[in-house]
Amino acid sequence: MKFSEFFHAWLHESYYKNAVSIGKNGDFFTAVSVGNLFGTLLAKHFLDLIDKKVLKLPLELVEIGANEGYLSRDFLAALLEFRPEIFSKLSFFIIEPHEKLRNLQKKTLEGVEFTHKRSLKECHFENAFFFCNELFDSFTCELIDDDKMAFIKDFKLVFEPMEAKLKEKCEILNLKKGELSLELEEFFKDLDKASKKFIFASFDYGVFNPQQFSIRIYQKHEVFNPFEITLKDFFGKSDLTYNVNFNQIQQLIKEHD
Repeated sequence: MKFSEFFHAWLHESYYKNAVSIGKNGDFFTAVSVGNLFGTLLAKHFLDLIDKKVLKLPLELVEIGANEGYLSRDFLAALLEFRPEIFSKLSFFIIEPHEKLRNLQKKTLEGVEFTHKRSLKECHFENAFFFCNELFDSFTCELIDDDKMAFIKDFKLVFEPMEAKLKEKCEILNLKKGELSLELEEFFKDLDKASKKFIFASFDYGVFNPQQFSIRIYQKHEVFNPFEITLKDFFGKSDLTYNVNFNQIQQLIKEHD
């Protein structure tokens, strides 16, 4: 199978589906894991956009991929402290495909009125503020090595000639070696259709002009190289991630204006 299919099976059919913990007791930390500062700063940024009339009320607040729901909790708590009167003009949504994570989010946000959506395809917003943290690195990717792409055979990485369409995309991005996400392209298409007007705030780690593989595994805060371990031992039981290709993000933003 293609590496992207293996990636999907690993993360979305196993790892995320089981509602893994993030933080000290999980496999990795995020900015949200260590306190409420991140959510508070995001709330200040959101209010600044309103004050500058970049965003206009009423609007929909939408977090994509909230995991336990801590970022939304901190964000909403800060809004309640800074400007409680704004809540009458806000509707809150979380996009989450995994049932166990939806249940965790309901528990974390107990007392908060919000609506779950399974995907952007279900959404038809008028005026939205989307936000997400470390979302793009969860999108399936292909591993590119010159004119070859990665496949998985018996839980081993092998490289074979890539498809012509994928080769064209790599040439446009001048990508010789690294990761490329076709799922990211579909996400931008769905985002474009999900709301008539929107601001999208995303936080992720990545690089411009990748020159090497960044694909890696996190298990109990240790980092493992997929090329050096037995993949079967880690499959679905640890986090699989990579550096987002910012060249691709930049290109997609331009394509969708």
